[in-house]
Order: sequence, then structure tokens, then C-alpha cells
Amino acid sequence: MTLSKPCRLAIAVRSPEEARRALEAGADYVLAPARRDRPGAGPAERAGDGQPELYFAMAGDVTLPADPLRVARLEAPDEFVGVLRGGYSVVLLDPERALLRAFPLETLAEFQRACREARLECWFGGRLELPDIPRLLVLSPDALVFEDMEAETLAAGRRMLEAPVPPFAPERAVAATDRIFVRGFTLPFRVGAYRFERDRTQRLRFTVEAEVRRPSRVPREVSEVYSYDIVTDAIRRLADQGHTDLVEALAEDLAADLLRDGRLLSVEVQVEKLDLGPEAVGVSIRRTREDGQT
Repeated sequence: MTLSKPCRLAIAVRSPEEARRALEAGADYVLAPARRDRPGAGPAERAGDGQPELYFAMAGDVTLPADPLRVARLEAPDEFVGVLRGGYSVVLLDPERALLRAFPLETLAEFQRACREARLECWFGGRLELPDIPRLLVLSPDALVFEDMEAETLAAGRRMLEAPVPPFAPERAVAATDRIFVRGFTLPFRVGAYRFERDRTQRLRFTVEAEVRRPSRVPREVSEVYSYDIVTDAIRRLADQGHTDLVEALAEDLAADLLRDGRLLSVEVQVEKLDLGPEAVGVSIRRTREDGQT
């Protein structure tokens, strides 16, 4: 996939020494609370009048702003209103638990859009781990914030951000491919053209298989494979978008979404309704990258 601009890597630090090590290891930013906590105290205190916690981000890359960035740390998207009158340049969504367990992808996408409309950078934190990077890159955040990363782990994160599409075998007349699959992924959807289908959810089961360009070497790191979490995340985003009359439309939308990633050559999507009497009814489609280019 192609990002409009590179996603940066930020490390949350608690001391100048941690900041120095993080910048030397390749972090773009180090992030620290505006107020130093007392020993044994909890997170930085919030500012008054409903203002979010204030953090400062210092850049280690000379191509980035030299002055510290004012960062508003939020634990939930509904705290966003307090950002608009605080003179911040960055909004960091940083819940106390894992981000992708705390909020669905569609909520994160809406948060990112709100930041863009307010001309603020959108950063994501929330106990991130390396496998979260490809899933969040789909949303094009401005930075991802990690905690307690060792130099080796930080370097792996850097490689994932700088080359979200890993080195794959050169294109040939017939590209060498592998197949990845997600089978039997079931979620409640609001779907159906009949009136009675608009007043309830019904279960849809998705099976997805995709041809992925074969890596040029045996993969050893998360950054070198196409994550099936990208597929399940895309299905969840469809479920969050409200009512759709036809499962055929859902299949087409999912195929088009997945084929935006340059690593995929083709994708097969099967969508089944499970609550209409027979075991399943539905549709199966196959789309290729060439289909999307015409």
C-alpha cells in the first residue's frame, strides 16, 4: 500500500537517558509528559477545564520540526472536543489497554478523520506491539507510539514503517505467489433488501483467499509476510458501516479494499447469509489487480 506520507515512530520515555537511547536507536520522536510525576505516582495529571494530558514530543530527525510538539493525550475518542482549544499540534489516542482491543478499526478511522479535519496530526498508542503496525498503517496515522522497545525491536519496527510492502520476488509474466486465507469468519451485519431484514442483524460468514506475491526469501519477521489480520480488520470495517442491501456489494467492496495492497494479485471472497433457512446462501467472487485497474 502507498501512504501519503511516512508514518513516524515515537517512543514514550520517562527520563533523559531513555530519550537518548531511543533516539540513538532510530526513533523519530521521543514523547514525555509535560509534568514530571512524583515517584510512585500515576500518569501525568490532566490540565484543568477538561483539557487532555499535555505531552511534548522531541524529534531526533533533522527533517522534522526542531521545536517540541504539543501533544494532547486522550484515552478515548470522545475526549476529542477538549483538543480544539488547547493549542495542540498532535492528538495521541492512547488508552490504558491494547488499542485494537479497546476500539474497532472504524472508530479509529473516524478519529483519524476528525484529526485531519482539525488540521492536527493523528498518533496512535495503547500498548502497541509489532504485529499491530501493518493493521494500523491501513489508517495512515502520522505516528505510532510504543513503550519500552529494545533496540532490536525498535529496528524491526523501523523496517516495517519504512517498507510496509516487504521485498517480494520481481514481477514476471507469471508471478510466483503464495495463498493466504481466512475461513469461516462470522460477524453480525445489517444486510438485506427486504423490509424485515432492516430491523435486525443477521450473521454473515466470510471466506477469503488471496494470491500474494511470494517473498524473495524465507520470511523470519512479521514485516515480511502479509498479515491475515488485515483481512479480518477489513471485514470488521464493513460491519461497522451500517446497512447494506446486498451481500454482493459487500463482497465487491471487500475485494476492492484488499486489492489496494500491492502485494495481492487476486482475491476470492465468499459471503454467506446464515439465518435465512438453508444452512447458507450467498455469493462468491474472484477479482484481480487488473480488474481494479480497468
